[in-house]
Amino acid sequence: MTVSLECAACADERAAGAAFCESCGRTLATGSPAGAGPRCPACGPAGAVDADGYCGTCGMLAARPRDHAEADSSPVAAAVTDRGLRHQRNEDAMWLAVRGADTDAVVCDGVSASYDPDVASAVAAEAAGRVLAAGGDDLAGRVAEAITAAGDAVAELARTDPRRAASNPACTIVAACVRGTEIGYGWVGDSRAYWVPERGDARQLTEDDSWATHAIALGVDPQSAWNDPKAHAITAWLGADAGPVRPRTDTLRPGEAGMLLLCSDGLWNYLTDPAELASTVRAAVRKAPDLIAAARTLVAFANEAGGADNITVVLVPIHP
Repeated sequence: MTVSLECAACADERAAGAAFCESCGRTLATGSPAGAGPRCPACGPAGAVDADGYCGTCGMLAARPRDHAEADSSPVAAAVTDRGLRHQRNEDAMWLAVRGADTDAVVCDGVSASYDPDVASAVAAEAAGRVLAAGGDDLAGRVAEAITAAGDAVAELARTDPRRAASNPACTIVAACVRGTEIGYGWVGDSRAYWVPERGDARQLTEDDSWATHAIALGVDPQSAWNDPKAHAITAWLGADAGPVRPRTDTLRPGEAGMLLLCSDGLWNYLTDPAELASTVRAAVRKAPDLIAAARTLVAFANEAGGADNITVVLVPIHP
């Protein structure tokens, strides 16, 4: 690593242990002129991030493009995915395709205990999205085909790399097709779909494939179940070790105005009460200038609440 001390003050600043020269702004660890490269999100100096993506001052890996991504088709639909505050990378992935008022949306959440969960979620979202785009009148049936295709694509990853074969890449998925006021949706795992009407509580359309959900169904007190360390352990997923994929699907014809919300647990973990979720979504939409800004607001809410997981939000307004 070469340090060029063109500024006379640099030597004094460097000797004092400074990260950059207050006189010329040069990053002392890299010799980069101020503003020559991206600002390091970890330690702050402009120009600190080298071409390899790592900060020459603090050594941290700078943000990847996938850490935060948006898809803006306002006013028809909008989606945002974000790394959150605690994870090193974004293992969520999303797909959003809009043709006129028709919308196809997919949210996938990589299983962190598996190998390459970020690859699994990306492969699944794309495979499902391509099948949704193929068309067909049976929306729920199309969603089932899309999730099955996503499962096949994720399972195939284990046959491409010995490390993946040893620890199968895996992810969850929730997908939806919107045609007019008809919504076909389906899922595997604990990524969720909600119907948020203009008034009243949110309605969770999906049922988690999780330990807590099964325990509650067997009669365990809900609060005790959700406090159990196994609460979020999923009981169904996409991956080579998942067995046959059996997506659960349904169709919703709401008959009233409202919002379809697809999200990963990075959001719903902070909004477990249906009334609070509904009021938070409605407030975000009401105060934002457009739909993408509302999706950003919900991601910001999750980050302000702790950002413990990756966060993905898809919003699709329905107008009867």
